[in-house]
Amino acid sequence: MSTTTPNEMNYIIFKEGIPGFDKDKKFIIMPVEDEGPFYYLQSLDSDLCLLIADPFVFFPDYQIDLPDEQVNILGQGEAHEKLVVYVILTLHEDFRLTTANLMAPIIVNAITRNGVQYIPQQSGYSSKSVIFAAKNKPAQEGGL
Repeated sequence: MSTTTPNEMNYIIFKEGIPGFDKDKKFIIMPVEDEGPFYYLQSLDSDLCLLIADPFVFFPDYQIDLPDEQVNILGQGEAHEKLVVYVILTLHEDFRLTTANLMAPIIVNAITRNGVQYIPQQSGYSSKSVIFAAKNKPAQEGGL
């Protein structure tokens, strides 16, 4: 799996929605800056806008084991290299304390433009991993 410039994609369809935002199905991804790891995931169905990021910039060893069921939802199982991974960020008053949800990444197929928020039944990752941590390695559940 890799990252790609969101400008290469038009809109993304989350057939099942995003948990907590089930009515929002169609989104666009817009970069916050010309270059950088931060993007807006803007719903075309409502005013919902989430801040997302390329997790590999902050957590180079981050890994996802995507089951076949999720690959089928994304479509074109042949194109794993076309899967783009993002994580949803939670902003804090002090931006240095911003956290990433490594437990439930957003995965987009750049060819089919289908997206999912993959929530595994078990994960060693945290939903609140500080992105500016000293060593920038994925936080395991229970600590940084």
